[in-house]
Amino acid sequence: MGTLYDLLKAYGESDAYPFHMPGHKRQIKDFGNPFEIDITEIHGFDNLHHAEGVLKEAQERLARLRNSEDAWFLVNGSSCGILSAVSACTRVGGKILAARNCHKAVYHAIYLRQLRPVYLWPKRETEYGLNGGIDPEYMRKILESDPEIQAVIVTSPTYDGVVSDIRALADIAHAHGIPLIVDEAHGAHFGFHEYFPVSAVSLGADIVIQSFHKTLPSLTDRKSVV
Repeated sequence: MGTLYDLLKAYGESDAYPFHMPGHKRQIKDFGNPFEIDITEIHGFDNLHHAEGVLKEAQERLARLRNSEDAWFLVNGSSCGILSAVSACTRVGGKILAARNCHKAVYHAIYLRQLRPVYLWPKRETEYGLNGGIDPEYMRKILESDPEIQAVIVTSPTYDGVVSDIRALADIAHAHGIPLIVDEAHGAHFGFHEYFPVSAVSLGADIVIQSFHKTLPSLTDRKSVV
């Protein structure tokens, strides 16, 4: 079988086209030597946990690119962004309306914050046997019946590529005075071409978690919250 390095090298040199993450699909040829820019936390390169210099400027450029008020680079993947977003939008022991097909990080956040979840079941695409999008009217009825809910979190696109009507969901959440969090980890490419759907950032979502390495030409584990 060979070592892990042997397997990775053989796969990289094969003619197999990768229909999987990361988004660069092994097609970037002019990147140079990645080891030349692989560093740890050293003087002159800012502090990712409290950015004040070059990292702060990079995050500000990302915010301008995404037309958002703020943007943060994540230090522990999209799961970190989900945990942070849920923690920022709920009180300990409170209620959250969560799409039932959310990433397990949402359930970790529910556990850590001791939240009482109310589940938002996605529509069922019976023709394909897949979870569909979130029905806005279904969400409205739940919020009208439970005023204790403090935030809503949905996944769009889903892992099958299904996109919900984020504009409608955001309008409904805001009408009830609560934020909408969107896990857009698999939609970081949204908005970069007219062929793609519009990003949740531009559709009224309050916090959007994106994962660049999934669908953009980025090295693995590059994420952000906008």
